[in-house]
This record gives sequence, C-alpha cells and structure tokens, in this order.
Amino acid sequence: MASHTSELLEELIAKAPDGPVDLEWLLGRLDKRAFGLLLLLLGLLVIIPGIATIATLALLFPAVEMMLGWSAPSFPRFLSKRQFDFTRFKAFTVRARPLLQAIESVSRPRWNARHHLTDRLVGLVVFLLALSAGWPLPLVNVIPGMVVVLIAIAYLQDDGLLLAIGIAAALVCLFGLGWTLWTSAEALIGWIGR
Repeated sequence: MASHTSELLEELIAKAPDGPVDLEWLLGRLDKRAFGLLLLLLGLLVIIPGIATIATLALLFPAVEMMLGWSAPSFPRFLSKRQFDFTRFKAFTVRARPLLQAIESVSRPRWNARHHLTDRLVGLVVFLLALSAGWPLPLVNVIPGMVVVLIAIAYLQDDGLLLAIGIAAALVCLFGLGWTLWTSAEALIGWIGR
C-alpha cells in the first residue's frame, strides 16, 4: 500500500476511467484513510475553476461527518451522482505533484495527530474553510482550498506539527475573510448612508 499522499493520489488517478466520474466512484475507491483522501481530493477540486462550486458544497458533508465522529464519509444522492470532468483534475494534480512531494519531504508522523478529538477539530476547521470558500468573491476559493489540502496531507501523514501549522493557516485565512467582509460591509453601509 502507498505510504505517501502523492502516491495514494497517483494510484487513484491511475484507476480513473477516461471522461467524467462522480463522487460515488471516488468513495468506492478510497481505503481506510477515506476522510483524509476525500479532504485532499475535494481541497484540490475547490481550487480548480469550474469545479470549485460543487466541490465546496461537497466538502461540507465529510466535514460535518468528521465533527459527528462518523467512521466513513458518505454523500446525499444528489451530490454522489453528480459527475465532474476528472481529466481537468488529473492535469491539475500533475502540476500540484511537486508541491505535494515537497510538503511530504518535511512531513513525518509526530505529535500523535490522529485521535477522536483531532478528527472533530479537523472537521470543524474544514467546515469553516468550506463556508469561506463559498463566498461569491473572485478567487476566494483558492486559499481555503490550499489550506484544506495542507490539513489533509497532515492528517494522512499523521503529522501533528504540520496539522497545527495547517490549523493556524486556516485561522489566518478565516480571520482575513472576516476582516474583508467586515470592512466591505462598513464601506457599503457608509455609502448607503450618504
């Protein structure tokens, strides 16, 4: 079995048919690390234009299931049967592979990152990142998607230190979005009040 995240991703891509696939197909091919792999896949999809909206919505489900302590992810039928173009995803992962491998080269199991409370915390953070990625602002999905990918790698690699860095990055990302929305609302209220 592949040990590195990039290898797991390569194995999954090698099994993919040509043309569109759906989330049900993905779920059927994930191993015991289903939540981590699913977060990784959806985090990467959130970054890709044209697929980002459905991926952002889909990301909410495993996040909530992790918070509730479920052992495996599932989706409602309207999402699980929704097809997307896996060819674009394959091309994107080829470009992202050097970055994944760079993160893996400094990542190793430490700080006992995987236990029940960690799963719930990761679920909560990913849920908030998915909500932030859903705001209708240009390119607002890219940074939360990248942070979800970082958290997913840390989760898959059992790297508590990298997970702590990912959660800190998530807090910065959420604070930045909150500040942007707050200042935009203040400016809008000020403009309306004139």
